[in-house]
Amino acid sequence: MKSSPVTRRVIKLGSYWPYQLTVLADRISRHTAAIVKQHGQLNLSQWRVMAAIAEQSGRTAAEVVTITPMDKGIVSRATKAMLAAGLVRREASQGDGRVSHLFLTEQGETLYQALMPRVEAVAQEIHASLSADEQRRFGAFLGRLVSTMSETPGS
Repeated sequence: MKSSPVTRRVIKLGSYWPYQLTVLADRISRHTAAIVKQHGQLNLSQWRVMAAIAEQSGRTAAEVVTITPMDKGIVSRATKAMLAAGLVRREASQGDGRVSHLFLTEQGETLYQALMPRVEAVAQEIHASLSADEQRRFGAFLGRLVSTMSETPGS
């Protein structure tokens, strides 16, 4: 007895938007990593931690983990390296001594201010290919997609 042939389906990666978004994110990450390495001797994880602290001074490592696509081990290693380099300082929480808050040092703030325009230029290069209305809509679409997708499968 012959079994019926299974119809083989494939995803066409060139037109599959989740794959295209992954490619775009990877390219942005590679450009950003090259910039922060060349101009700041940081790796991408260190830059992400720095940017999270610059955005809101006093964040905890747990808060950095929550807002960045990195696990706590990566955030811990990046923070440790930046503490050793004098770019970040740590202060124990007034309310809970087990928690510490992270702050950029003067040296860290100076480096962040030097790197930020170069990193922003990566996004501006992409935005330049879109009209002002497309830029606004793109931002709105991304925000909606991010909020729609749960962080982990099954949650």
